[in-house]
Amino acid sequence: MKILLVRPSAVNILQYLQVINSEPLELEYLYTVAKEKGFEVLIYDGFNNKKSLTKTIIQFQPNIVAITGYITQEKLILKYTKIIKNINSNIITVIGGVHAQLNYKNFYSDYTDFVFRSEDMQAFGLFLNSFVNSSIKLSEINSLCWKQDGIWIENKFVPVNINMLPIVDRTFFYQNREWFRYIDLRETATIKTSLSCPYNCNFCYCKLLSAGNYSVMTLDKVITELENLDCENVLIADDIFLFDEERIWNFIDEIKNRKINKKYICYARADYIVSHPEQIKALVEIGFIYFLVGIESYSNQELNNYNKQVNSDINIECIRILNELNARCYALMIIPIDADKKYFDNLYNWIVRNNVKYATLSIFTPMPGTKIFNEYKNKLITDNCTFWDFLHLVLKPTSLTIFRFYFEFYKLTLKIYLYTRKTGIFDFMTFSYFKNILWKYISQKMRREL
Repeated sequence: MKILLVRPSAVNILQYLQVINSEPLELEYLYTVAKEKGFEVLIYDGFNNKKSLTKTIIQFQPNIVAITGYITQEKLILKYTKIIKNINSNIITVIGGVHAQLNYKNFYSDYTDFVFRSEDMQAFGLFLNSFVNSSIKLSEINSLCWKQDGIWIENKFVPVNINMLPIVDRTFFYQNREWFRYIDLRETATIKTSLSCPYNCNFCYCKLLSAGNYSVMTLDKVITELENLDCENVLIADDIFLFDEERIWNFIDEIKNRKINKKYICYARADYIVSHPEQIKALVEIGFIYFLVGIESYSNQELNNYNKQVNSDINIECIRILNELNARCYALMIIPIDADKKYFDNLYNWIVRNNVKYATLSIFTPMPGTKIFNEYKNKLITDNCTFWDFLHLVLKPTSLTIFRFYFEFYKLTLKIYLYTRKTGIFDFMTFSYFKNILWKYISQKMRREL
């Protein structure tokens, strides 16, 4: 039995810049389970594969195609299932991933056979075995949505503990490691050591994953994975890695004791960094380079609106501490829909004044599945899922016209890029680099992404 695992292609040109191109860890977990069950498995990475999905299906002739993706890829995923069924109606189509976990009904279609709503790898293995073992009942598989006589049935959802995940088989990564980078860190692998998040920011989608049940991987398992990982650069993809002070100190000690020499990227909160300066210093000493911090705003009012439970002074102190340690504080900023020209100008001045060397901008975007989405759903100006990339307006701006808002947003984005470029982290983005990216974009569009 053959299993094809698919990550859809990029949906806008900015994703083709590949300043950040992460390893498809979710597919590699599925790959690990399928291989352990004795199936023939192939990963198709639409971000990077030169061959079209159609050609891949015709040549590989899979029995099952499983697709994961994000909200921006929803329509593309559904398009994929239709193409797959048109090639061979007997191919079984399965959809999963973080978007499907909360918005699974969006994928109910004539071309979709199954939808998974959790990260449960044991359930996925049981699902695969059900095709070779008739005694396994679909109704007993955790979080599975399936059709019976044309009616969708939704199995009970039971959250999983992250320690139930297997040690991932990185064959695909090692074969294609040159594809994956994090800005100036080439060949970057990804690990995940927790599910969900212990905080309650009202705009955050990640908090709701795994039914909001926060679980952390045992430290021994984390260290073993890092020790056996043949890659110098590592993105820790936890929504928040720095949370448990004792666990982080033990992590630091184990990295030192086992002499693991790597460079790390992780997500962190400003208040944790400010309250643990010595621990942050120790993390930098063992190789932590990028700290991705949800600064969100320079305005205390905005921070209160987001339920961040921090203030601007804490954010400024966080930036100061990381700069003093020569670490890279990558400030994640949200532009509110009531921003006017003065707001954009003030934000840039705040960035320069506080020596924020690295920053990225996102337009405020209520995510389907979150509580805050319900507050704004009647004010949406589009239902185009590709606009949920934090680079488009899905709500009408209240202080500027749509055109002027975009003008100010992209003007500020360019100013920040030029400001950050002085640090040297974008030196890899040469004329030749942009030419190759443009050619890749045009080539994929010419073959209609399929």
